[in-house]
Amino acid sequence: MSSYEETSSFKTALYSETIPQTTRSLQTIPGLDALLFIAALDLTIIATVYVEIANSFNALSRAEWTVTSYMLASTAIQPLFGKFSDILGRTKAIVAAVLLFVLGSILCAVSRSMDVLIISRAVQGLGGGGIMSLIFVVIADILSERERGKYIGVFTCTWGFASAVAPILGGVIVQHADWRLIFWINIPFCAIALVLVLFAMRLPRPGGSVKEKAKKIDVLGACVFLAGTVPLLLGLSWGGREHSWTSPLVLSCVIAGPLLLVVFFVIEWRIPREPIVPSRLLGIRNVALSAVGHFFYGAAGYGPIVFVPQWALLVRGANAISAGIHLLPFTVGTVLTSVAGGYMMTRTGRYRRLIVAGSIMLGVGNGLLILLDQWSSIKLQTGVLFLSGLGAGACIQPIMMAAQAAVTGHDMAAVTTLCAFLRSLGGIICVAILSSIMHSVIRTELTQLALDHPLYIFIIARVADNQSAIYADDVSEELRAIIVGIYMKAMRLAFYALLPFSILLFLSTLGFKHVELNRQRKKTIE
Repeated sequence: MSSYEETSSFKTALYSETIPQTTRSLQTIPGLDALLFIAALDLTIIATVYVEIANSFNALSRAEWTVTSYMLASTAIQPLFGKFSDILGRTKAIVAAVLLFVLGSILCAVSRSMDVLIISRAVQGLGGGGIMSLIFVVIADILSERERGKYIGVFTCTWGFASAVAPILGGVIVQHADWRLIFWINIPFCAIALVLVLFAMRLPRPGGSVKEKAKKIDVLGACVFLAGTVPLLLGLSWGGREHSWTSPLVLSCVIAGPLLLVVFFVIEWRIPREPIVPSRLLGIRNVALSAVGHFFYGAAGYGPIVFVPQWALLVRGANAISAGIHLLPFTVGTVLTSVAGGYMMTRTGRYRRLIVAGSIMLGVGNGLLILLDQWSSIKLQTGVLFLSGLGAGACIQPIMMAAQAAVTGHDMAAVTTLCAFLRSLGGIICVAILSSIMHSVIRTELTQLALDHPLYIFIIARVADNQSAIYADDVSEELRAIIVGIYMKAMRLAFYALLPFSILLFLSTLGFKHVELNRQRKKTIE
């Protein structure tokens, strides 16, 4: 059997082999929290200053790749780190991830060309993806399901704080210092966090010799997984921006990528002794629903984070610092419900209602984004984003907990990193679709505007290449109003396109079966 009932019977046996709770294991949390802070800070800070960094290389047309290369590498590597940590041990996996992140940070800081910076960001993303996924794997190692809620609330506060200060810090650095400082500051933070983790973390080491461990690594599966994931993510990043969706390059990527991922799941089903993603897990009801839910949560939750600052920059004329501050209501809402939901799960051991309520609030909040325009009041903007944030925070913990509670400890890392991967993939696909819609509308409307007003063709061309030129002194108030209206039309269509993801998230939450959260920890390392 590979059913939910089979998993439940395994759980009963494995709970008798729990690891005793110790003060030393709880001392691991500050180190993990510090790693989360620096990973969140780095991801958010770059998203607000990448244009200024690209301008220093005179490579504005490739500016987005400083963000995209990190996200692609981070997303692709997450499931692999989970399985490698099962085979090689959590400590070695975390050290490898942190060293990759530090190496990438150093390479970014010393980059002398845009090509080198993009490659360096990909290296950094490999480490960042490992850090993000392993943090929540280790939390599952050291805390029971009931304990996890309140501590993950602390981690969410850390993420929210990093997301709030990153735009301000990034703006200050690029305006008053060298942007390379953004990458140099990662190194001392990583060193401190790594020392804290290595000092406190005392988890059992996987048994077997180095040779035996090497034989367990699913090399074929890892290669096929990367061969399918990377082209898919590249195609989604290129489509509608650098290349049309019908171009041979994009079509080959978005067709070949999914086909290779199907081959990957066939391989995982039939060949390896230690598969990266055991196919039997997807036969468990809550795991399958959580996987689907994470995909749509990534889309519905990440959409506002990316496009609300763009709306502030393009429509409201905000600068790099204040654009990030527009997201503050979303961040505050996320932190509040994440902390409250964590304590609720700890007290009651229940989570299903939180998932459903959160998906409703996130869906309604995202739906109300279509009301935003160039004249929106602060009250409306704050209320809409706060509601979306409440929904995002209410979902983020319990939707992962539903999957973790449904499996044995042996499968904990695989389930955790699979869900993290699908959440990131959902975010990338959502951003690709919404960006494609937005850029298509802007390109069409600006072309028509240039034909209608040939005297302004050079100004319109400059705005098309650099959106900040909308608010340049040589742009008349009348022309600026027309251009802002075009951008608002494009943004509103993007917000409309966000609605299906939000609705599908809600629908995916309705089928969860409640599994009581236990107070004992599972044996996750053998």
